[in-house]
Amino acid sequence: MESQDYVRDWALQRAQQIVLREGMDLALSAQDFDTRRVRQRGKSLVMAIAESLIEASAAPRR
Repeated sequence: MESQDYVRDWALQRAQQIVLREGMDLALSAQDFDTRRVRQRGKSLVMAIAESLIEASAAPRR
């Protein structure tokens, strides 16, 4: 059970970091109607999510 708690807490913290950083940048670009930056920020968000999934899969199991 402790392992599940650790993974859940890690995932929640990581998701919060991604949303605060890349999600906010994407929202601000959309608010400015800057389609080029929206695409860039959208790609950054996708990459951050992909990196976190890779990080999670490479993490040692507790």
